[in-house]
Amino acid sequence: MLALTSGSPPIPIFLLLPTMMLYAVLVVMLCLQVQASARFLIVAFALRMAMSAMPRFAFASSPAGLSWNALASVLLVGVGALLLLRSRAVPLILAPIAPLLLVIAMSAALNGEVSGSIESLVKYAYLAIIALTAYDAFRADGAGKVLLRLLFTFLLPLLLQGFSMALGIAKATESDGSTSYIGGYNHEAAFSIILLTGLLTAILNPRLRSFTKLGIALVCVGGILAANYRTAIVTAAPLMLGLFIAAITTAVRPAQRPIAGILGWLLVLSAVPMVPIVAGDRFDAVTTVWQNPAILSKAPADFSRADTQVLSGRLLLWSQYITAWDAGTPRQHMLGFGANAWEGRYRYYAHNTLVSTLYELGVLGVAAMLLLWIWMFVMAATARTTARFTLIMAHLGFFLLNMATMPFWMIEGLLFYGLLCGFTVHANLQGRAEQRSIANPARLRPV
Repeated sequence: MLALTSGSPPIPIFLLLPTMMLYAVLVVMLCLQVQASARFLIVAFALRMAMSAMPRFAFASSPAGLSWNALASVLLVGVGALLLLRSRAVPLILAPIAPLLLVIAMSAALNGEVSGSIESLVKYAYLAIIALTAYDAFRADGAGKVLLRLLFTFLLPLLLQGFSMALGIAKATESDGSTSYIGGYNHEAAFSIILLTGLLTAILNPRLRSFTKLGIALVCVGGILAANYRTAIVTAAPLMLGLFIAAITTAVRPAQRPIAGILGWLLVLSAVPMVPIVAGDRFDAVTTVWQNPAILSKAPADFSRADTQVLSGRLLLWSQYITAWDAGTPRQHMLGFGANAWEGRYRYYAHNTLVSTLYELGVLGVAAMLLLWIWMFVMAATARTTARFTLIMAHLGFFLLNMATMPFWMIEGLLFYGLLCGFTVHANLQGRAEQRSIANPARLRPV
């Protein structure tokens, strides 16, 4: 019998408890053969996935007054800051994040939104710590070794999802009541982003062969399909494209790679007409918007009942947030209404990072967010590495994810982007170092 609920049905304790105990042993074993930065990274990922699997505990208040989730995030920021190494990556990662922190502080001073602003400051500090410790770990132990051990931490969500599918424990999605198997996690968005991070971890690993990466990718994409979160399915497409093209080009000799790349793109383009057939009516909303672009500029009062169903109601949400921002003062147009100001005013978050940032932090906040994305994208595009195309596709996928949900609002999304930024900066700096070594071969001679 399918137990379909509107909440988050938990996995039975007789399965969850021994699974968590074995997972703790696995995490300890993964930490034994790596240095401090990689250990921190493994623990940060594993702790979040374990706590997310127990939402009733994670969202409960701790003795410190914060939720256990918030307390864990603050502690991780503190511990991670103590472990950071002085390296060239520090200014490259902190420089694009600092403007966001400044705008959050200015908006808090304008609107008096202190508590929400502190939460956002901790959130972006968490992102910086993950990116910096990821860079340190890749430099100390090697990207392949770290990513391989990190990949094993994703066994927990996959195993719990398997339990939910075997036992028929499902969650009804908020938009249309369809079935989502998410292994007792709180929401299909957070669970899907976890699997996207697992997919990212696999495709970035330089040690894994293309066939192995493809197998892991199929498992992760299958899990995302079972979680039934369309935004994550769209986000996975560029990641899979990057994996597919990279697998084709690396399978041939360097002189043949341009031709192999062209053939790979032709194969991808030939498969595009099959997407609507495979997707069925799940992506009909995209066609609706394409045929009726005026719906994007409608005021909330002008939405018909049919309009409110397009993109699972996202267009109505965006219109509400943009209209509210437009009704603000000139200062609020520049700095917004304060970080997390939507809480208590709207039932749902905006499901679009730029729309939410416009409402909370104004035009300056949107500019700071775009600066962060463009900064990291340029670093990926200019990295002298064989993984460059994969990195570009990963950043493109993260951008698409932000257009229909808000990964920065979830720790899972911060883990994804922090890992991606850390790898991007590492690949960029490593490529530069290798180019300098080639240009100055005297450096390679023993003294």
